Amino acid sequence: MGIRGNEDADVAAKAGLDVAITNMRFLVSDLLTCVNQMCVKEWQQLWNQCTSNKLYSVQPAVGRSVSSSLGRYDSVLINRLRIGHTRLKNFYLLKGENQPVCEACHSPLTVKHILVYCTRYSAARQRYFGVDTLEDVFENVASHKIIAYVKDINFYNRI
Repeated sequence: MGIRGNEDADVAAKAGLDVAITNMRFLVSDLLTCVNQMCVKEWQQLWNQCTSNKLYSVQPAVGRSVSSSLGRYDSVLINRLRIGHTRLKNFYLLKGENQPVCEACHSPLTVKHILVYCTRYSAARQRYFGVDTLEDVFENVASHKIIAYVKDINFYNRI
């Protein structure tokens, strides 16, 4: 009592009691669409705070599903490449060995190295997609071209 903001809130709340109740009808699908959009918006806001997460650099936008005509195995391989978790990486970690090094570049052998930087595969990369960043590979290159590339460079069975 006696607090200006609280008194204003009480007056506004009581004024709502005098508003007539309407029988508004709407489709449940309209409501679900609105709720889904709000959830994706909030999810995106949370995800935008995770910029140091390695997955954020690969997929900065949430809620988009990648539709593809690939088979299940190739879809799994694309997802492994997207997040950088391949047999090549996990195998050396599980065995407690040092990270493998590219024979051509002497750089750590990673998905990013294979898909973007390796000089050994630059000609093949140009044939299949010729982009400069990992984000561009997954945003602008068709999945079947990425699969064809990793098959061409004999990396397919190491994913």
